[in-house]
Amino acid sequence: MSFTRRRYPVLVLLALFVAQCGVIHDLTNPSTLSIQKFAAAPPDIAAGGATTLTWDVTGADKVEIDNGIGTVDAKGTHQVRPEWTTSFNLVARAGTSQATATVQVRVVPASGPSPSPSPTASPSPSASPSPSASPSPSPSPSPSSSPSPAPSPSATPLSCGVPATAAGNCSLTVTHPATLNGCIEVNTVAADQSCPVAPATWRSVHFALTTHTPRTGLKWRRSATSSDVLTPAEGDVSSDGKTRVDLNDLALDSTVTIEVVAGSKVFLAFTLRHY
Repeated sequence: MSFTRRRYPVLVLLALFVAQCGVIHDLTNPSTLSIQKFAAAPPDIAAGGATTLTWDVTGADKVEIDNGIGTVDAKGTHQVRPEWTTSFNLVARAGTSQATATVQVRVVPASGPSPSPSPTASPSPSASPSPSASPSPSPSPSPSSSPSPAPSPSATPLSCGVPATAAGNCSLTVTHPATLNGCIEVNTVAADQSCPVAPATWRSVHFALTTHTPRTGLKWRRSATSSDVLTPAEGDVSSDGKTRVDLNDLALDSTVTIEVVAGSKVFLAFTLRHY
């Protein structure tokens, strides 16, 4: 009986030792992966301007930022000068764990200089030589030729430019399923990765549209026949002028098709091949 009583202190000490080992393991093997901060300051810039990306990641083995920045330290800053509105994606990895964050930098086109051409009307005073013609009042019938410019306005057809034919080395197909009162065209399509692109890969895609039509309510969206994931998924299209779009595309199929629609009608569609 005395031998049995001696075994209990030994078991208690062993249990305390095992519990203590567990505490040491938790302290020396943290498993927290977290993106504490990922921001752009300022978030809106003028064309040609710069902004600074700032990030702070804890518990990561590797941190990457797309759009040509690449692998970075877990905490830092980087200045960028995007030519158009761009989304930057940060991916942090620790073993088999992964965390992502996205920040968008909006490029606002400088519209101020556009009125400057209007002063070009000032050369009108150059008509001052007209006094020399004043001595000859007989040519007064010449104003009768003024009606001739009237037909010129009808000779100004709407033009939306030439269609894009490729996105780098990635093939591109453009169609116009329905007729639009006016014109619409996709003039530029660009991607940050060349083809072929591996399945389940994120790529940044930029496209520019030109539209001249009295029709309103135009939108761009991913075609229902495509399975890719787009961020953002859709957006508005200007009825008169340029529309520039930057999006992120998770390639889940060999191609992705983007449409410009109003209601149930598709007025433009372009298909970008991934692989």
